[in-house]
Amino acid sequence: MNSSTHTYFVYEGLPLQATFYPAAEASAKPLTLLYLHGGGLVFGDRNDLPDAYREMLADAGYSLLTIDYPLAPEAQLPEITLCLHQALTWFKEESKNLFNLGSADYVLFGRSAGAYLAFLLAARSADPQLKGLASFYGYYSLEDPSFRLPNAHYNTFPKVPAAYVQQQIRKKPLAVGAVTERFPLYLHARQTGKWVPLFLEDKSKTTAFNLTAEELQSLPPTFLTASTADKDVPYRLTQQAAQLIPIAALHPILGMPHDFDADLSKPAGRRIYQQLIRWLDGLCEE
Repeated sequence: MNSSTHTYFVYEGLPLQATFYPAAEASAKPLTLLYLHGGGLVFGDRNDLPDAYREMLADAGYSLLTIDYPLAPEAQLPEITLCLHQALTWFKEESKNLFNLGSADYVLFGRSAGAYLAFLLAARSADPQLKGLASFYGYYSLEDPSFRLPNAHYNTFPKVPAAYVQQQIRKKPLAVGAVTERFPLYLHARQTGKWVPLFLEDKSKTTAFNLTAEELQSLPPTFLTASTADKDVPYRLTQQAAQLIPIAALHPILGMPHDFDADLSKPAGRRIYQQLIRWLDGLCEE
């Protein structure tokens, strides 16, 4: 696929980039997906969405912008969200000149931790060009007990020593964290129940990063999907969001892992992206 990469902001000397994947010209729709990757806020990179799904979206007429954000613990959640607000402003200012888009209307699309960030951005935005939110196995609050207690699933993995974790933390911020290097940070945090302090050391700020019922009720139309057997993010969070968001489309996946769409050999991933495309088409028709 043709793509172009641009720097949208510089955070403490770190260029934060966004990669634009244009829609197929013949079917281009007036809606761009702004994508935020997962990785527990500590690992991953903006271009982790498999090519198969990017191509499905492009063929259906949807452009995609994949966005960097600085990773924790080198950056904390207030700084991460500040950078992403810069990304939204940049997209709206540059959508026509850089990307030749006829419309700056967009949908925030995130997977796992990226979906959490999308929830935060959508809830704190009064932007009329924000037309929807797509959450793949995401969450909207840090208060769920499962996030603050040792996780039984992750404690079936070999224990990660705290000393090893300290060795992996950089002195400068980074926006790309290889799973092989950074996943142990997340694993240790979930094994010990110390994940939230990894990206939000100041406990007094926690409330500001949880969506209230009122904020959920103010969200734009939202597409929600998650596995009922998710051992990382409890499925009940997706259910609760579906009950509180006024216009919500819930698409449960039965009995699969947290990031079910990562396994391209299974039909569930392709099927859910087809459902996402139908939902996006509905937004364009409104």
